[in-house]
Amino acid sequence: MTTTGTPSFDRRRLLKSAVLAGAAVAAAPYSKTFSVITHAAGLKTLRAAMQTNPPTLDPHKTTASATQQIAVHVFEPLVAFAGDYSQIVPVLAESWDVSSDDRVYTFRIRKGVRFHNGQPLRAQDVAASLERIVRQSAIKGYFESVDDIRVLDDYAVRIALKAPDELLSIMAIPITWQAIMPKEIVEAAGADELKIPNLIGTGPYMLAEWKPDVHVLLKKNPYYVPTGGAPSGFAGNKAALLDEIRFSPMKEPGARMAALQVGECQYAENLPISARSTLQQVQGIALHVVKPQWAPALEFNHVEAPTNAVKFRQAVLAALDMEVIMRTVAMNDATFYRLQPSRFYPEQKAWHSVAAQELYNQHDPAKAKRLLEEAGYDGSEIVFLSNRDYDWMYRATLAVVTQLSQVGIKVKLEFSDWPSQIGKALTRKGWHINQSGWSFSFDPIQLRASLLSGASYGYGYSDPRMDQALDAVMRHRPQAERKKILDTIQRLAYETVPNIRLGDLFGLEGTRTDVQGYEPWYVTPRFWNVQRG
Repeated sequence: MTTTGTPSFDRRRLLKSAVLAGAAVAAAPYSKTFSVITHAAGLKTLRAAMQTNPPTLDPHKTTASATQQIAVHVFEPLVAFAGDYSQIVPVLAESWDVSSDDRVYTFRIRKGVRFHNGQPLRAQDVAASLERIVRQSAIKGYFESVDDIRVLDDYAVRIALKAPDELLSIMAIPITWQAIMPKEIVEAAGADELKIPNLIGTGPYMLAEWKPDVHVLLKKNPYYVPTGGAPSGFAGNKAALLDEIRFSPMKEPGARMAALQVGECQYAENLPISARSTLQQVQGIALHVVKPQWAPALEFNHVEAPTNAVKFRQAVLAALDMEVIMRTVAMNDATFYRLQPSRFYPEQKAWHSVAAQELYNQHDPAKAKRLLEEAGYDGSEIVFLSNRDYDWMYRATLAVVTQLSQVGIKVKLEFSDWPSQIGKALTRKGWHINQSGWSFSFDPIQLRASLLSGASYGYGYSDPRMDQALDAVMRHRPQAERKKILDTIQRLAYETVPNIRLGDLFGLEGTRTDVQGYEPWYVTPRFWNVQRG
């Protein structure tokens, strides 16, 4: 996940910091720079101030959002989610058929599409890319039921499954971008990470240069062939109206704010909520609320006592006043938070559930104390993991700990940096509650990552009823049937409390007013159909 902190705002200090930071960046040595272009003057360029570096530009090798934010402009999948967050529509696929037993998918590939090197797209490229995703991608576990991928002709690919899984949803989930690349490049790479100039796709922009800690530079793809149709989510028409896009990492929120204020960049992500009123007064800036975006959450260690006891976890859930917690997280700005019981957002009409909603936001201290007594809690110290890297997590922690102490739970706070915190959490030793935040899920399949027995981020949670429901929702069946299974999953989650979703948190980002056509969506800025006036 990615997020931002919320420092106090002092314009003069921020401008000075931005200048000094820029000078430091310009002077810093870099061990690897990948480039395939020579820069030209007079280009229509959009500079985006991002909060972190991508760990790699190979979209198959990571789930990092910083990589995917770039990949969506460079590569295209067979299918993708439309703007309603649930409908799956064609991109490089023209159409598809599913066999009567739901085990064979046949995709027809669009004709006339070309890669960045001018080479035409063929089914052989699709098959090779899909094979790499199935074997090597960061989410290869989702593809365990893939049995065979076969080229039928130059424009048809068949995928056979061992079990009738919901393959389209799995393919469309964007946590690892399902990038299609040329067959010869994929096969030559083997298990190696791909780098420029061999990161070639069919998207509206192409990778031109990567200077780590400075920028990732994209250039307009002269061979791009749009799908047509209204832009929607990750699909529809994607016109490259800019000559270049520069993704520049600026870790400090103040640096991103300052760069946006002075026009050094034309887009800035994850701006501090507390700075909204100040930024609204700055001429030349348009602010955007990214809704939905994140979900602050608590995760439990199901291996160590007392959090391995369901009644103790139920007591924590009963004690919490979500309104106070989320108001604290959002700095008392109601624009940026929402209370609702579902694991999916209300905007996701296909999946939003109110099952067991009576167990959300109980704020019942008496019930919590009764459950603690039934759990046999003896007042022993609870180790609560958190961090100050992400200020909203820090604020959530303070609000939660205050409420737990009010029902008699003794808490020991343990702060570290975010990577160290997650590293300790994964050991399942020496802690009980982990402050976290969940990114956007597109499909119930993604709940397996924290609810399936043995899942790394389940931290020892195991319930055979949950496993059965998770297996059922992964199968291809009518959406209404899958929704009923999701209701069962959510009800079980409230009853057994594997973790707790505190509420919905929205983000703030900004553009310069000369940027036209930009619309926020999901956690990924989309700069196709965007121009500078």
